[in-house]
Amino acid sequence: MHPRDVVASVPFFVDVLDFSQLDRLGDRLAEPREFGRGALLMRQGEIGHSMFIVAEGKVAISIHSPSGEQHVATLGAGDVVGEMSLLTGARRSATVTAAKRVAAVEIPKAAIEGLIVETPGLIGRFAEMMEQRHAELGRIHDDAGRWNNLGLSRDEIVARMTAYFAG
Repeated sequence: MHPRDVVASVPFFVDVLDFSQLDRLGDRLAEPREFGRGALLMRQGEIGHSMFIVAEGKVAISIHSPSGEQHVATLGAGDVVGEMSLLTGARRSATVTAAKRVAAVEIPKAAIEGLIVETPGLIGRFAEMMEQRHAELGRIHDDAGRWNNLGLSRDEIVARMTAYFAG
């Protein structure tokens, strides 16, 4: 698994970054990671310092509610997790656990921050992509109470990203 190939296969990045930015992110800034079955990628409520692209395997997404842990989704190769927290500074909205062995690419805040500093217009493009992704997830999960979504508009996402990366 080469991080550049993984990053370049995901619409979340391909639709936002140009070729040189994809190369930079995938070749120098993204880190390959492996997780055994049951390993924790992120925990609900934590501050997010990175996001992950699942390259191989499956991850289970769960949220803690008053009635206990609820499984809300299973994601696999090509899916991105942790983007809202990483890009807005919000706390993690769900717990992500390896359902079986997972190969992933981790993208730290510093990698995204460097790209945003050199191309401020990326904030709007990332915000649009996040708004679309969360709308799709909302349609997939008819029971809106099962998917913990920030429910932010594109303008609100842009405002949070701008504040987060500015300070």
